[in-house]
Amino acid sequence: MNMEIKSHDLIAAGWPEGRRFGHVLRRARELENSGLSRDDALLALEKEFPKYLPMILPRAEPSPLAEAIEAETPEEHANVATARARMHELLHVPVVKRGVIMPDACPAGSGRATIPVGGGIEVENGIIPGAHSADICCSMFATFFAANHPLGEMMDHLQKSTHFGAGGRPRGDQWKSAVLEEPVWNNPYLSGLRARAQDFLGTQGDGNHFAYIGRVQFSEAQRTSLANAGQTDLAQWIERREGEFHVLVTHHGSRGIGADVYKRGQVAARKWCTENAKGIPDAAVWLPVDSPEGSSYWDALQYISRWTRENHALIHEKFLQRLGQRALVQIGNEHNFVWKRGDVFYHGKGATPAWLDGEGRPQLGLIPLNMAREILLVLGANNDSFLSFCPHGAGRNMSRTAMLAPYRDTDGKIDPGRVQQALAETTAGLDIRWYSGSPDLSESPLGYKDATKVKAQIARFGLAQVVGEIQPLGCIMAGNSPEPPWVRARREKQARHRAERRENTSE
Repeated sequence: MNMEIKSHDLIAAGWPEGRRFGHVLRRARELENSGLSRDDALLALEKEFPKYLPMILPRAEPSPLAEAIEAETPEEHANVATARARMHELLHVPVVKRGVIMPDACPAGSGRATIPVGGGIEVENGIIPGAHSADICCSMFATFFAANHPLGEMMDHLQKSTHFGAGGRPRGDQWKSAVLEEPVWNNPYLSGLRARAQDFLGTQGDGNHFAYIGRVQFSEAQRTSLANAGQTDLAQWIERREGEFHVLVTHHGSRGIGADVYKRGQVAARKWCTENAKGIPDAAVWLPVDSPEGSSYWDALQYISRWTRENHALIHEKFLQRLGQRALVQIGNEHNFVWKRGDVFYHGKGATPAWLDGEGRPQLGLIPLNMAREILLVLGANNDSFLSFCPHGAGRNMSRTAMLAPYRDTDGKIDPGRVQQALAETTAGLDIRWYSGSPDLSESPLGYKDATKVKAQIARFGLAQVVGEIQPLGCIMAGNSPEPPWVRARREKQARHRAERRENTSE
């Protein structure tokens, strides 16, 4: 009687140790237990689990790239050229089948194959953590309500309902939710993160995240478009309220918990690609969805989606409670995420889904342009030529650093007077607030692309149908946090060096 096949038997027969070795050993014992001789079992095993797997290599030529964007100025041309270059690098990755860049496209980093903002890709049996980025599930959420309160009062309530800035809510001011009690914490990508989920609940972070109050008046034609598209809930409320609403819109992602999940997913994807592929840039490593690691990561992403939507909903609920109002209609959409459509996985980095929902209806989406402009309510056009995406906002033509350069003094410090003048000119008549107390000019309308051009390109390329425009009344953003001492010391040192160079040159 043969002794059970052991690990050393397989190693001696030529199978290398690695992540699939346990599967190989289990299958070898199953074959032997089926009555096969050891030699026959090993022959059958070789057919199922070849000893030497071919390494997965990048494509010789990139997959197709569609461009729903037009450039006019030199800055726009340079911006599109860089975004295109990064996308072409990403499209050499063998699991990536197609790609697209939207009207808001702009580079998100200089690393090879880093997906740009406004980029979308279609992937076969794979999740690329770098293609949804660290801010997993960055998303929009809107509540339509029938407020008759003064704007200042609404903004005061909103400021007391939300929380911006680094870190979570202070101890003693943390929120509770059933989403924290879900049985998900054994997932390897979520293990040990329940406290992080608790800490960040009820927060919005910083950067381009915002809380915005606006007003919308729907036309009869827009109501009819919504009704014909199957969006009957909103269409009926429009009819009951004669088309007029106030709207709270929030924009944020999954905060610290999402960043931690992304980091773990990136490490796992790098490990898988190191073992199974060659020449894959860090920004493009992936996990096969049908692997144990990929399946667990997919499950973790679904939880992050639920957590983020709950975070939006809780902030809105707190605001409505303070205002004494109730939600009439609520809608929302992600734009940094991975979606499964049929057998493929669509990744968006700042790209809004514009395909049909599970009931065959055009999806509703929210596209902000800047704090002083309307937020577009759109019906997806399901335009497969552009992967059925539409933009997530206006995007940038310059980095924050480049945009702020004209507003700095000779010592490198931002001139507060010029900042206030620029804000007064670009946000006149609006209640603009900075949670930290200090304005961030890079998040003003000056920091973004021409909103009118972006809006026109949505129509030109047939990406979505605008069925409502939420006009701005007020907006809260994080603003500039106090400068850490080490940053101030570095800046002052650089200013001294510049002054010394000027003196040496003058001599």
